[in-house]
Amino acid sequence: MNNQPILTPFKGFIDSTLREGFQFSRADFSPAQQRRIFGFLRRIGADAVETGNPVQPDIRRMTAGLLRARRGRTPLVYSHVRNHAADIAAAVACGVDGINILCTVDAERIAAMHLTAGAYAGRLDENIAAAKAAGLVVRVGVEDFFGRDPAPALELYERAVARGADRIAAADTLGKTMSWDVFARTAELRRRTAADIEVHFHNDLGQAVSNALAAVRAGANWVSTSLLGIGERTGITPLSSFLASLYVLDPDAAARYGLNWLTPAERYVARICGIAVPIHLMTNPDNGFAHKAGIHLDALIKFGPHKYECLAPSVIGAKRSLVLHPLISGKTRPTDVRAFNRRCAGEAR
Repeated sequence: MNNQPILTPFKGFIDSTLREGFQFSRADFSPAQQRRIFGFLRRIGADAVETGNPVQPDIRRMTAGLLRARRGRTPLVYSHVRNHAADIAAAVACGVDGINILCTVDAERIAAMHLTAGAYAGRLDENIAAAKAAGLVVRVGVEDFFGRDPAPALELYERAVARGADRIAAADTLGKTMSWDVFARTAELRRRTAADIEVHFHNDLGQAVSNALAAVRAGANWVSTSLLGIGERTGITPLSSFLASLYVLDPDAAARYGLNWLTPAERYVARICGIAVPIHLMTNPDNGFAHKAGIHLDALIKFGPHKYECLAPSVIGAKRSLVLHPLISGKTRPTDVRAFNRRCAGEAR
């Protein structure tokens, strides 16, 4: 394990299973399921949970239900809203802790609203002021920051921070940005502002986790995730993969989280969505910690799991399996497996 704190800018994660995750094609969570997901996130230690726009009655009821269900004031609950006064008022009335205002710098979209860029920015000024007056944490995000000319977004970010925004957010909306570009863009953003930076990565090209880590290494403080990584299209940064990476790369940053709840949480979400846990996730019950190749089995049994595991399965609430196959597994015998399992029974969490 690398004990060098390479991710020290990291402050926390915002889980969006109950907002972005709802956009997954198979997601349709009942109120009881929403509360159970929220309970899992509370046990994991989510710093904040993001819900949808409470201007919609069903979302408003969902958010109110979660606020009633939580214990104390953790995790914080944020509403994802547009740059509209009605959305801000609905969030304030709902009693959330903060808002995530999604903005655009796309000239076509702004024109379609029958606004000029100046008028749109002026509207944002008013909405930030209203939210801050109500005591809300305010995040201002720009869609597709990593995929376009950054100048208009940087201008909007600077304006938002000057008006009192607590955090700015940068998204890879198309899921096509590579980690080296993420690092460069985030580092430039960090040079331009002392405000907290949140990042949100889509996973279309399979880069969401590495992009999130690159962004934090470059100075981002907050990462948007979801259980299983579910969301629009191929989803976003999977919570289990991100926190497992945090555990390996910066144990001190991961220490405050209940990682042992990751596996039951992601398996629950998979079950209610009617899907299997993706095979590339460590929380998959059949493959996450399965060892089958003869060279792997031989080394595990002779020297220990550290030869082929970057962390113990118990860390994330999972279990290891040794799979014997006559063509693949070499000379490993069932008695070897049983002896190995007995040795590992007291494995440290």
